Amino acid sequence: MNRLLAISTRFYKSRVTRIVRDTLSILFPIMLLGSFAEVFKFAFLSPSGFIATLFSVTKWLPFVHPLSQLAGVISRCTIDMIGTYGAYGAAYSTVKEYGKKSAAVAGAVGILSFLMISYQTGSRGRLVFNPTLMGQGLLIALIVGYVCGRVIVTFERNQLSGPYQVIRPLLIILLLSVLANLFISFLRSPQVQTFIFSITPHPVQGNAFPYVIGMGLLTDLLSWLAIGGPYTASPTFTDPPALANLNHALKAGTAYNAPFKYTATTLFHSFANFGGNGVILALIIAIFIFSKRKKFLTVARWSTFPAIFNNNYAMMLGVPILYNPILLIPFLLAPLVNMCVVALFLALNWIPAAVYPVPSGTPGPLIGFIGTNGNWLVLVLGIVLIAIDVLLYAPFVKLYDRLNENAGDKHETTD
Repeated sequence: MNRLLAISTRFYKSRVTRIVRDTLSILFPIMLLGSFAEVFKFAFLSPSGFIATLFSVTKWLPFVHPLSQLAGVISRCTIDMIGTYGAYGAAYSTVKEYGKKSAAVAGAVGILSFLMISYQTGSRGRLVFNPTLMGQGLLIALIVGYVCGRVIVTFERNQLSGPYQVIRPLLIILLLSVLANLFISFLRSPQVQTFIFSITPHPVQGNAFPYVIGMGLLTDLLSWLAIGGPYTASPTFTDPPALANLNHALKAGTAYNAPFKYTATTLFHSFANFGGNGVILALIIAIFIFSKRKKFLTVARWSTFPAIFNNNYAMMLGVPILYNPILLIPFLLAPLVNMCVVALFLALNWIPAAVYPVPSGTPGPLIGFIGTNGNWLVLVLGIVLIAIDVLLYAPFVKLYDRLNENAGDKHETTD
């Protein structure tokens, strides 16, 4: 822990880290607003949503459709466009970190560069903004913004002022953006995608457990890097193993002895995704219990509501968890422990597999419970796993408190 603290302290004080932290602080309220809107849209206002199904919200609440549309607009303009804001924030924070005056102009150039990179050929051959880059390309956006800021800082001249000083660096940035666009278009070509698919491992009955564990850890790692992973944010129940498990349960009248015990649904989504990737709900509880930093507690309070419905976007940026070497360890370890424990229970046939579909926005601890048609042992197991995850997060939350104290943030601690 002391060695990790020393390494993290040096990393925490670096210029690049300060730029990333400042950028994520800018993005936090935007992502928080989008998280609330997404939760309301899918859990409260959708006919298949958890709260809507539980309380028949769509039958008695007036203006459900316009409210759902409004929530969708807010979600699309925040979460689904976070890359654009990230490019602005990174370019702005970079120029500001180097003490230059053209930070606002640099932010605009960062947006322009990222939009040029994201404007690519769509599925029907038309040029459109790549939704994957816009919504899941925050890491690329941060790199783009940082490069734009560094180019502008390098070429800035004191004798020029205002937007005129960025004309030459703007031309360089536009050229780099075009090259980046061509490179990403090449990676998205059918030939490259076919090659990637051919070398990607696929699950079979003999290696299902290690495959799900590996893909789950890869999803969490890529989530920590702000890149979309192989597993989606919520279970779909439409893949062949999930359909086979459901057919078995309907015919046999029980979810025990399902043909595919180890799937993304039965392990990852049902027990390793409480509050979102990394079991964020456990981190929030650990912060409430063990942290003394006002910032952490404030972020945790605001992020609790969306995290209950498995939306962890606000926590990822607010703490931040993204690119945080200290919190990476429990962020990967907690889901791994959960999946291994549940796999053991499934192997011993102590619990049934979660095979039944659940409403969208179902709170993480209830996914396994509902997915097993109300097995109470599964619910107790989920609560025990959350308690274990809180204990896993606890020493790292305390260590992160110490890191901020060493970095000079003592004024942010509570009494």
